[in-house]
Amino acid sequence: MKSGLFYVLECHHGDYTRAYAEMLEQIQYAEELGFESVWLAEHHFSAYGSMPSPQVAAAAISQITKKMDIGIGISILNFDNPVRIAEDYAMVDQLSKGRLKFGAGRGYQPSEAKGLGISLEKTRERYWEYVEIIQGLWSNDTFSYQGEFYSFDELKLTPKPVQKRIPFYHACISPESFDLMVEKEAKEFMVTPTLMVMDDVLDYTKRTRDRLLQKGINPSIHMNLQMNIADDTEQAIRNVENEMKTYFNKVLELIPGAKGTQAPATYERFAEVAKEFDGPLNVAALNEGGVALLAGPQEAVERLEKVEDAGIDSLSCWFRMGDMEHRKVMKAMKRYADEVLPYFKTTTPKKVGV
Repeated sequence: MKSGLFYVLECHHGDYTRAYAEMLEQIQYAEELGFESVWLAEHHFSAYGSMPSPQVAAAAISQITKKMDIGIGISILNFDNPVRIAEDYAMVDQLSKGRLKFGAGRGYQPSEAKGLGISLEKTRERYWEYVEIIQGLWSNDTFSYQGEFYSFDELKLTPKPVQKRIPFYHACISPESFDLMVEKEAKEFMVTPTLMVMDDVLDYTKRTRDRLLQKGINPSIHMNLQMNIADDTEQAIRNVENEMKTYFNKVLELIPGAKGTQAPATYERFAEVAKEFDGPLNVAALNEGGVALLAGPQEAVERLEKVEDAGIDSLSCWFRMGDMEHRKVMKAMKRYADEVLPYFKTTTPKKVGV
């Protein structure tokens, strides 16, 4: 299982210049430490995320790294013109010499959709139409499309991507979305323990992978996970407790159903989660449920072995959450690289400290 980084890049302090500079420094350091990818999330209009155009950040990262894959986790297809998305990321693939891994989803924050003048109705239908358009433009010399939401004739993308086929990961966080992976015969998808605990995520992931294998498809599966590695679980919780509370308090203000609002159709699970988190946040309980990985090195290895056993072949470590200080992020990366990462780069079973 390969390991990388993940960034929403919360910026509650408002100094975006500093936040971007620190992120780029962390990514350069991560490549030196042996991390194999970095994944970037698109968000709009709040301190929850400061990358409204992750393709811009991806282009910058392509110029300061040499080997790391540059993953998008995720691009919100419904919020933009699919032709422009295809063009932008073809450029990123060119700039990175073929290191792009593209992840996509339909978006979920009502405030983002409202600010962009986008409806959250029929988002699944729009999403899958845009998937066809983007993949068609990337893989054909010229491409035509007639759809419900978008139509065009004989478009030629310039430039084309370097890769003959860019890996295309679909965000998969609800039971319905796992079923869609099978229906759409997805070659790649990504998961995270956000709307369900880790055991449920792994169970759905295993069953979805098995169903795809029955169709002759061996999917590549990516997981995103908040984490901190310390001497023991109690220390790891103390290391990130304030930052995790900052993160979850903010996201719970933004999801469908927040504060008793009506969730749009197909977003009901978000509203259920908003109700479940009604009250003081218990970081220890989140760790016990596997929503985060806060542990000593040996326990971290054992828990991640279960992730790998579910068929997940790449992981993005979410070290920087809730405006975590730069030095703390760098320290967390170094500890993971020294004491956890080596056990997923060898086929020889080891014990931490041996």
